[in-house]
Amino acid sequence: MSKTLAPRVSCILPVYNGEQFIEEAVKSIISQSFVDFELIVVDDGSTDSTPEKLTTLAASDDRIRIVRQPNGGIVSALNNGLNVARGQYIARMDADDVSMKDRFSFQVDYLDKNAQCVLVGGVARSIAMQDAVQRFATGGRHESTDLSLFPPRIAVSMHPLIMMRAQALTAIGGYRNAYPHAEDYDLFIRLSDHGTIDNPQKEVLFYRRHAGAVSVKNLDVQERSAVSAECDAITAAGYGAPAAWLVEPYTRLRIFRRLQTIDINQAGGFVSRILLDILHPAPTRILSRKYARLRGIMAFTLGKFVYRRIKASLHRSGENDLRAA
Repeated sequence: MSKTLAPRVSCILPVYNGEQFIEEAVKSIISQSFVDFELIVVDDGSTDSTPEKLTTLAASDDRIRIVRQPNGGIVSALNNGLNVARGQYIARMDADDVSMKDRFSFQVDYLDKNAQCVLVGGVARSIAMQDAVQRFATGGRHESTDLSLFPPRIAVSMHPLIMMRAQALTAIGGYRNAYPHAEDYDLFIRLSDHGTIDNPQKEVLFYRRHAGAVSVKNLDVQERSAVSAECDAITAAGYGAPAAWLVEPYTRLRIFRRLQTIDINQAGGFVSRILLDILHPAPTRILSRKYARLRGIMAFTLGKFVYRRIKASLHRSGENDLRAA
């Protein structure tokens, strides 16, 4: 592909000290069956062997463009990548994941055929490095965004596997620093004003779950930032700022829900607090329709958690009985 012609797709891959997986991540992109793309790797001031590895990789394929910057964080890296991107569509990629070979081909075709879609995701097959349990996820439960409810419904995808329309990204001003570790969530909320966020049931990414992942290390901050982004969007949409007595239990619920997929024992420490939130006797909560909805979601989430713990306990007890026999 000639560098003088704008590619259909610009893939932005920010990296900071990603020497362990960066080669595999980059090779999964340059091996795509769809070839009309540029890969913009933004090195966010890496101090390990990442810069040298990137130099070698770029020498092997002229579709790879390296942008180097002093360490400034993910938002700075993503926006610097957007500033030099030339594609009609913008794809995202992380330095510790692997894109499946037909990912770009599928996503470009989807955006070409679905004019109402502003962002297309897909399914990630994930596996924790310490075990062999595979999981499949799209990152979101809701097909559309509705800020008139509380908790709101937000259509999202998994940030490392999305492809977006560059025109819409330009219209909203790219990424923002206002919501630490939830810059993607804020982006999804704002993009929903420009079209649909779709997650077709198509595997497009192999996603690594490990303790060093940014989303794992900063879970608490990330969830609080996401709630803040929601509340600001609700207020801006004219529905009024949610009260603190709504926001605080909702934030706990979000953290509790996330912990269930990362540290089941730590999630267990939230059970009593969630139960107190469900049973809270304050008149303002009892009479609030918004809190009634939140209470229902909390009760459902807590019930599922307790059921799974009991089921797992019975399973372990059965296995112990078999071994004893």
